[in-house]
Amino acid sequence: MVGKTALCGVLCLALVGGAHAWEPQRNVEFVVPYSAGGGSDINARMLVEAIRETDMVNRNILINNRPGGSGAVGNSYTFSKRGDGHTITTFNGGQMMSMVVNDASVQLDDLTPLATLSLDTLFVGVRAEGDIEDLAGLIERAEQDPGGVTVGGAGRGGEDHLAFAMLNDNLGVEFQYVPFDGTGDVTSALLGGHIDAAIFKLGSRVDQSMVRFLATYSEDRLDAPFDEVPTFDELGYEGLELMIFRGYAGPPDMPEEAVEFWENVFRAASETDKWTQEYVENNGLIPTFMGAEESAEYYQREQERYRAMFQEAGMID
Repeated sequence: MVGKTALCGVLCLALVGGAHAWEPQRNVEFVVPYSAGGGSDINARMLVEAIRETDMVNRNILINNRPGGSGAVGNSYTFSKRGDGHTITTFNGGQMMSMVVNDASVQLDDLTPLATLSLDTLFVGVRAEGDIEDLAGLIERAEQDPGGVTVGGAGRGGEDHLAFAMLNDNLGVEFQYVPFDGTGDVTSALLGGHIDAAIFKLGSRVDQSMVRFLATYSEDRLDAPFDEVPTFDELGYEGLELMIFRGYAGPPDMPEEAVEFWENVFRAASETDKWTQEYVENNGLIPTFMGAEESAEYYQREQERYRAMFQEAGMID
């Protein structure tokens, strides 16, 4: 009799614990602080497909693009959802860089890190149908027209802007930076002939039949289909290396149970074929899973590193 009572107690506790486990009670809003078609937008939509494969979220996950202010508009919107476990957002190195450079109203401490799934790097590219064949050709164009050669990027004060500043500081010529709301807009401007060159990220899925990549900011050559793109170091320009993280966050004061839920969802999604093969491998990304606590610590370290890099580039004091 005692055994049955004890067993009943254990079962009752388990049922009570399960009843208190957090899960979405309505549709989930997935905020993307950049325009549709860009790297963060593609990242979010691929992640939603991967999450569907896990069967861990029993509600719809709706993408909400809120571009503007180099990520500041989307960050502010996410911040306004304080305590809501039904709002998540992409959070990458570019958003954090913008926070540092632009002294944005919403900072790292105002969001709740949830997970990090991959690392990304960047390229400088031109129109495939244009007459610039390589990096030397772009430099020559800038020598002929100092300050008149335009390079587009997603946002001001983010990773694209930093990559641009590194070009100006290391190639011995002067370019002009043109910011856009997202990589999709950058690509359209480049293909339309409105800018001469552009900064791209691996995760942006840019069609190499339309864009010719001149160099990559990676430390070593990337795997196919980017294995023909030289590094800046190979071309004789040392120190032009830049890696960024692709992570996710929630609003401030998100319940601990919700943080744990999303951390587990992201971990499971990162192990699906949809994510590992169709997204990470196809884009040459580096799979790097970090949970909520580890991501929070990593973001703090990256914030200080970015601040030092921007100071070195003369973009902040």
